[in-house]
Amino acid sequence: MHWKTPAAGAITLGLALAAWQAWQPAPVYTHGRITTNIVFNREVSQIFQKKCFQCHTEDNVSMSLTTYRDARPWAVAIKEEILEKKMPPWSAVSGYGHFSNDVSLTAREVSLITSWADGGAPSGVLLADEDKPAVIIPSLSGWEHGQPDAVIAVAAGEKVQSGSSDRIARMEVATGLKQAAWLKSLQLNFTDRRVVRYAAVYELRTGQWLGTWTPTHPVSALPRDVAIQLPAGGKVAIEIGYRGADEDAVGAGELGLYFSAAKPAQVASALEIRAAPISVPAGKARERVRTEFTLKAATAAAALWPSLGAGATSVEVTAIRPDGVVEPLLWLKDYRADWPSSYVFKEPVTLPAGTRLVVTAYYDNTGTSVLRARPTVSVTAFPSRPAASLAP
Repeated sequence: MHWKTPAAGAITLGLALAAWQAWQPAPVYTHGRITTNIVFNREVSQIFQKKCFQCHTEDNVSMSLTTYRDARPWAVAIKEEILEKKMPPWSAVSGYGHFSNDVSLTAREVSLITSWADGGAPSGVLLADEDKPAVIIPSLSGWEHGQPDAVIAVAAGEKVQSGSSDRIARMEVATGLKQAAWLKSLQLNFTDRRVVRYAAVYELRTGQWLGTWTPTHPVSALPRDVAIQLPAGGKVAIEIGYRGADEDAVGAGELGLYFSAAKPAQVASALEIRAAPISVPAGKARERVRTEFTLKAATAAAALWPSLGAGATSVEVTAIRPDGVVEPLLWLKDYRADWPSSYVFKEPVTLPAGTRLVVTAYYDNTGTSVLRARPTVSVTAFPSRPAASLAP
């Protein structure tokens, strides 16, 4: 008698199932284990809207973070960048000056983003809605303060090759003013934001710094009742920092100028704290440069624009008052030459006559040839008045 063993059939079936499973691709899950109630479409997207969308939208300086599908692959990288204080690109150390254009993250914002990334980076919406923006995406084109009084074409012939490294272009353009005018604010608009890192504008004849454009701070405005006089038939000098994108692009843009209808109560004057030129030997680190400027009259400082050049690693700006009181105005502990910024005080800082403005900068020369630099800090300054009349 022949007995058919049931166990043999089961073994054969099991082997067949194992072979089929081995052939099948491993499943890919959208999320890992979710261990947080912080979600992209509620807390995280609101932070991105406030602090990140100036750079992280379509056709902008960096990758888009406007939807969950955009942001999810970058969750861990975003956490690492903010913990290392690389993003948002704001170098000022908290407590050394108080600035209205501060884009740094608060401790709570950092905590929310890290909790989201560490907890599986959930979206908080249905799968079908993960490619829809959760918040309003701000318009990054057009004039923030309405149509300017004067619009000047800038860098019309400038081309930026794909993948090119950082470079600075300098140019002069005529204002076209038929008579002198009182400048109260300015804005730059660029045709292709992907390739522009910053721009600084100066009055050519005096060298006075007029304002700065960055992706996070496109408008430079003076405090109320303060203006800078631009001469008839004058020119402005414009310095633009470019970096190549994924494809060739144009570096052109427009400069918009806004004027006061009447002479202001206070006139801003040119004030630069400029060190003597220095030469940093190859391989030298922590080369210290110190310079100072003594105020001859009582002055209000509204904004600072450090222009330090290659190799700079940090800079401090300090006011030493006549009575010996030391007031830190700005400390860039880790200076980012690739992301320069102006620093606009929330309230103009009033400084008595005799105050010494001290700039201390440090340089590293990691190259094989001598590094030449001339650290400069431009100050938007004007004669001081009672604090009540200085509200911007």
